[in-house]
Amino acid sequence: MTAASRVASTSAVVALVLATMWLFWPAGLGGGTTYVTTYGESMEPEFSAGDLAVLSRAGSYSIGDVVAYRSESLDTIVMHRIVAADAEGFVTQGDNNDWLDEDRPTRGEILGRLFVRIPQGGKALEAVGSPWVLGAVGLATSLVLGASRRKRGGHRARALRRRLPAVRRPSFAVPSFSVPSVSVPPVRLPRVHRSTATPLVRARARQVAMASGAVALVAALGAAVLFAVPGTETVEEPVTVTQQGRFSYTGTAERGTTYPDGTVATGDTVWTRLSTGLTVSYEDTVTGPELAGLQGALRLDVTVQAADGWSTYLTSGPVVGFTDGVATTSVDVDATRAAEVLARHYAEVGVSGSTATLTVTPTVALSGSVRGTAFEAGSPAGLNFALDPTALRLAGDPGAVLTTTTPTSVEVTTVGPRSFDVLALAVPIGVARGAALAVLALALAVAGVGAVLGRAGRGDAADEFIVRHADRIVPVAGLATGGTVIDVSDADSLRRVAERFDTVVLHHAGPDADVFAVRDVDATYRFVVPGGAERRGRPPVPAPSRPVADEELTSPATGLRGVA
Repeated sequence: MTAASRVASTSAVVALVLATMWLFWPAGLGGGTTYVTTYGESMEPEFSAGDLAVLSRAGSYSIGDVVAYRSESLDTIVMHRIVAADAEGFVTQGDNNDWLDEDRPTRGEILGRLFVRIPQGGKALEAVGSPWVLGAVGLATSLVLGASRRKRGGHRARALRRRLPAVRRPSFAVPSFSVPSVSVPPVRLPRVHRSTATPLVRARARQVAMASGAVALVAALGAAVLFAVPGTETVEEPVTVTQQGRFSYTGTAERGTTYPDGTVATGDTVWTRLSTGLTVSYEDTVTGPELAGLQGALRLDVTVQAADGWSTYLTSGPVVGFTDGVATTSVDVDATRAAEVLARHYAEVGVSGSTATLTVTPTVALSGSVRGTAFEAGSPAGLNFALDPTALRLAGDPGAVLTTTTPTSVEVTTVGPRSFDVLALAVPIGVARGAALAVLALALAVAGVGAVLGRAGRGDAADEFIVRHADRIVPVAGLATGGTVIDVSDADSLRRVAERFDTVVLHHAGPDADVFAVRDVDATYRFVVPGGAERRGRPPVPAPSRPVADEELTSPATGLRGVA
């Protein structure tokens, strides 16, 4: 990564952090955000006890806003909804209250308007402050800091670095042109040692350790929140109690072509002149999960309604109780009498007409409990007949009008294991806790192994520089300088030179010192770390044992010359 890209990414991260801090900075520290943990039941069902409300200041407030203010009468912070405004201030009320608040907060006294609600976030926020949570966070933080801390040498290495010569040129301006392939005094270029992979592995181990430490920190916070949240939750689940009903009717009639056996069956047209009796029956069956304590009664009512809207009650059947969730009753329908009542109505109002609708309506009084929650059921829809002076006909398709389905929705409150919705999947809290602990343990293990591997090595300034920039350093068997030699003051300066030229850093592990160099057309930038191979416990890299031709001495990537 170049210096420019590093500056750009760092600036973006800093801007994001500053924007987040500005948005969520607490009002107690001079910000505009207020955090309120809810207690009580005044804002149910939107808020429950233990929820965290994040409120931000606004230039104006209107009816319907959920706001927080410090109540003088209750000596506490109250979060309710604005329902009106008067000369004294805003009128507030809890969603679950049937009375108005005594206080009348003004715009300046309101702490903020609801920005976001975090279910059970208040309890989690309180739990994060517990000693064991702080201990876990501290452990994860120490691992992250430990993995990122650069291992330094002893007092001897620091003293040697202080004695290194400074830059010999007054200005450290590096030209930004491409380096041509020119002939310069020979430089022995890369012969890779067997230990070349070790610094790269250690560098990658440090990166893995830092990433794993960050994952461990997030997992520790997640586990803390998961263990702080209660393992059970109260859920209001809609449960349906269903009444399945079926109408039927039968009657007697004069035998003949219309009624060969003298019987009127369900679905037949009832001809008034031929019919001598008609009985409508209805069976009601109640079903639902865990029904208990069913009590109720059923009867059938008969009414007639004229085309002009006039209606009247005709008769009712007997009242029948429910037994094991089933009740069956019937009512006698006199079609001739209904037609006579209808004719008298039209004669009284002086309107010509002879059609009407005769309705047989089930009237149900039913109560009980489903999953321990009490309910009261409603009445099913009635059965309609088209009435005229000559006949009584079903109003509609018999297959559709003879059956009824009457659902009654009951909000059942149950207490069960808490779960979380993750990508359309309900994850139980036990599984979530186990997963968080598993991720935490794995991240800590990986961070520990990475920290150990990343710290293995000599531990001096040269070794630290090799590990930090392993992907840019090329070991060489020998190094000869050409042109002007510029000794830089520290390894970071040499690294910046290499980034500026977009080239590699040559490293020669000599018997008396580690030499790092970056070659330009007419200059060699060098950083020397005294110590040498003897102090590192290994022999110096031998020089090549054969003469090298000129055509072997040019590196097309850098324009440098050396031994391939």
